[in-house]
Amino acid sequence: MTPSSTPIRVLIADKNSFYRRVLRQNLFPRRQVETHEAESSLDAMSLLLAQPFDLFLADWDVLMANDGALLELVVRRARLARRKMPVMALMVNPTHSSVLHASNNAIDMVLKKPFSPKMLNQRCDWLMERTQTDLAV
Repeated sequence: MTPSSTPIRVLIADKNSFYRRVLRQNLFPRRQVETHEAESSLDAMSLLLAQPFDLFLADWDVLMANDGALLELVVRRARLARRKMPVMALMVNPTHSSVLHASNNAIDMVLKKPFSPKMLNQRCDWLMERTQTDLAV
């Protein structure tokens, strides 16, 4: 089976249903994508613990909710995982300190909201390619 025929499993965590829909509708237009959605950090944690994902897109506020429990889970999984899951944080107002905090805690990329579908796909493609390269090494 070629990589393009295998569905990409993506977890989307955002309180805003509009952003979840935008992400779902615009991800990887030429590939099969299996998306799962979470409205809260607790929903996202349940899904992350239940099954593997190829990509995790999460609003920063969801990552930091419940005293950062979801971010802590992502950090622990990144340390223990044999297979890297790229994580993109979506921020409305990224500050230097929030981007630095994200980069120090297993977040691979920060994308400022609002974003274009083209920008979203370029960043997601880059993350997926980088992960495949890291796995090949």
